[in-house]
Amino acid sequence: MLVEYGLFVVFAVVMIEGFGIPAPGQSLLVAAALLSTRGQLDIRLLLVSAVFASIAGSALGYVIGRVGGRKLLLRLPISSSRLERMETFCKRYGTLLVIVSRFIDGPRQLTGLFVGSLHMPAIAFLLATSAGAVLWVGFWGLGSYYLGQHMHLIAQAFELIAPYTWIATGLLILAVSLYLIRRRNHRKPAP
Repeated sequence: MLVEYGLFVVFAVVMIEGFGIPAPGQSLLVAAALLSTRGQLDIRLLLVSAVFASIAGSALGYVIGRVGGRKLLLRLPISSSRLERMETFCKRYGTLLVIVSRFIDGPRQLTGLFVGSLHMPAIAFLLATSAGAVLWVGFWGLGSYYLGQHMHLIAQAFELIAPYTWIATGLLILAVSLYLIRRRNHRKPAP
């Protein structure tokens, strides 16, 4: 299905995830980027569609938050002083919050709703969410694409170091075991 409808599926899922509905947007982006290494999807179209989907989804979340989020916030058990602190935080760090939250599951899906309900300026949000989308898609999409192109080299490297990792693991288990035995022996009261 991803091969046949790849760009549409990635666009739809990333957009849905962007306005607050849990969806596997990041995983799908990685899978589609790996398919691109085999020539089954055009990586340029994939990256562009994922960026636009991410921006559109979070912008929709922002609008929803801006229109109805404040009413929802007021229904929650949040004091007015806490709400003021949240607004101050959003004014001070909103741009950074929007960009960084792209890389954290949970906040990535809810940031648009959150900052929209706190009335972050629309232009600032749009610029921050666009920058965040480009960075996020670049990291996961392009990063996975390049990683996928060099997978054979990574596999060769793991084959080279595999014997040493077994030796290191064995030595670590031995060291921990000796430490625990020694610690237990020092705790025993003398007869």
